[in-house]
Amino acid sequence: MPATENVLGIPDFEECSESPSSPCLPWFALKPPNFALSDVAQSGAHSAMLQMREDESATGAKVFYLVQEVLPSEFPEVLSGFYRVENWLRGTEKQYLQFVVIVFGAANAPEAYSNFQIRYILTGIDQDPFAISNARFVYLGEKEPTIGEWVPFKVNVKQDFIDLWGVVPENYERVRLLYEVRYDDKLPGAPAEADVFYDDLHFGPAEGATVP
Repeated sequence: MPATENVLGIPDFEECSESPSSPCLPWFALKPPNFALSDVAQSGAHSAMLQMREDESATGAKVFYLVQEVLPSEFPEVLSGFYRVENWLRGTEKQYLQFVVIVFGAANAPEAYSNFQIRYILTGIDQDPFAISNARFVYLGEKEPTIGEWVPFKVNVKQDFIDLWGVVPENYERVRLLYEVRYDDKLPGAPAEADVFYDDLHFGPAEGATVP
């Protein structure tokens, strides 16, 4: 698919089935629980919702996923969209939202990595949550999330790969986009909860971005 249009399928979630058990392909989750279709929408009638419900005994790390893989012929320029947070109950200092761009099998991957990536922190933390050699972190929002409002985000992901990795990915096998709410290094003692919504997502040219 060329980079002259939004390369994401069903970027506004309007064509997804309203049945909770039905998938919204090409969106998927890497692990359960699956995301849900919500009628809390930035535009139209639907968005995707990630619901975190972890009791005080939960430990370690857990990720709630909204994922799509694409194969544009040229690496897209801009990634944009909206997120919304409700019911935020922090169970650990490292509880946060991020979207991740992972490039697999690029011919020009630095240091011959099988994949290299940029992790964009939307809200929740203000320092890197862990060390990972094939990733770079970019911070877009405040540490504490805005509750009950749609928040826009927009990045020039092509320029960020140049600035952070020195290359625009070429001849790759696929590009994986992950929109997440997650926690790391949780200790027992407090529940971790959040309702997180994503809508009107774009991965393509700047002129088609969903955020001005």
